[in-house]
Amino acid sequence: MGLLLALRPPQTRPKSLRRATRAQRREHRHANAEEWEIAQQRGWLLDVEVEKLLPLVNSAGGNRLPILGQLDPWADTVLDHRDLPLLEADVDRLEAVAGDDVQRELVAAIRKLLMNWRTVPDLMLHCYGD
Repeated sequence: MGLLLALRPPQTRPKSLRRATRAQRREHRHANAEEWEIAQQRGWLLDVEVEKLLPLVNSAGGNRLPILGQLDPWADTVLDHRDLPLLEADVDRLEAVAGDDVQRELVAAIRKLLMNWRTVPDLMLHCYGD
C-alpha cells in the first residue's frame, strides 16, 4: 500500500472519456504518462509506503500533527502552498523521532520534495492514497 505525493499544477475537472474514441483515450493515457515521467525527473514525485510512514507519524504525535496527522492514506488530498509551513513543521517533528536509517531516508525524501515545492510555488501537492 502506498501514498503517492506529486507536485502538479492546479487540475481542472477532468473530462469524461465515456464517449471518446479509442484514439482519444490512447492520447489521454499517453499525455498522463508523459506528465508523470516529467514529474519524476524533476523530483516532483514521491511514492511513500504507508507501512513506513504511519509508525513514524504516530510516534511524532499522530493526529496532533496538523497536516500529516490528518492525511487519509486511502483517500486523495490536495494541499496548496499555504500549507507548506505546517507541513514543514510536521516533517521537523518526524525528523526528531526518526529512529533508524529507513525512517531518516523517508524524512529526507519528503524534505527534498518540499524544497522542490518551495522553488515552484504555483504547484499543488496532490496526495493520492490507495
